[in-house]
Amino acid sequence: MTTPRFRPQFDPATLSKSRRFERMFLVNLRVNKCISNIGKAVLTCMIWPRFVAPFRWEFSRKPLPLGWPNGGGKPFAGYKILQLSDLHVGRVRPDYLAGVFTRCLEEKPDLIVITGDLIDYDIGNIEILERLLQPLLAANVPDGILAIFGNHDYHEYSWRHNGKRSASRSIQKRLVKLLHRLNIRLLRNESHRISRGGADLVVVGLDEMWTDRADAPKAFDGLLPTDAILCLQHNPDGVEFLRSHPWQYMLCGHSHGGQANFPFLGPMYVPMKHRQYLHGLFDFPALPSQPIDRRHMYVSRGLGYSHPIRLRCQPEATLFTVVEA
Repeated sequence: MTTPRFRPQFDPATLSKSRRFERMFLVNLRVNKCISNIGKAVLTCMIWPRFVAPFRWEFSRKPLPLGWPNGGGKPFAGYKILQLSDLHVGRVRPDYLAGVFTRCLEEKPDLIVITGDLIDYDIGNIEILERLLQPLLAANVPDGILAIFGNHDYHEYSWRHNGKRSASRSIQKRLVKLLHRLNIRLLRNESHRISRGGADLVVVGLDEMWTDRADAPKAFDGLLPTDAILCLQHNPDGVEFLRSHPWQYMLCGHSHGGQANFPFLGPMYVPMKHRQYLHGLFDFPALPSQPIDRRHMYVSRGLGYSHPIRLRCQPEATLFTVVEA
């Protein structure tokens, strides 16, 4: 006959008498359930913004109103411009960015603009960027790819590395050579004119303002208020010193939309002076001599991140369709 196995019994309430919190947790079912639910919520809040939200991107569609004298912009009606911003290649997962590019190319844009922060400042990230850009180059976008630099393309935020001397550093030089070799037009305080059917669209690109290299008079030199001008400026703060120049629509990035927007607290860190330009569309008065009523600035939430977290702020790629203002 087999002897039954002894299973010791214990009384949790008695054994935890000297440990009040443990006793309350084990004995009081309401407290047990409350603490368990709080733990689950905290764990979910940690997992979602770190491992899910940074990669649940949104494909946005926006009209882009531009004005030509005497309604001369009909050749550009329906012209599609894809804005990609803040890729942060090297910090952001390459497979995620590759998937975004594949989806965006399905829309067959006429022009692609990259509004800064192509890489996270490291020598190895230039090779990763080259591989990621290959599908965009192979897509034969009619008017190609235009790009400007952001602060991360020079360095990050350290005063020791920013400034005019940052352009002479080897990583920055290699990035410039890569874009030139890939036939991506880098705009550094200069303009690029696109012609269709007798009408012109001018794209102006500003260099990075944190490095003290943004030169608006040079970028807008020779342009008229009647020109249909799309301005590319990485940091939305730049709109304050560009108000007197004859752009009609401005595309920016940099802010990541705040990246982590906490309920009641808002974004915890925004590297901008003018925090009101966090993301979205903003209107400004037009110059008296311009053939439009209002000017517009769109601030993209970007695709990447400085730190791998997103909360209540989806990454985005934006497709603009030109309409005559």
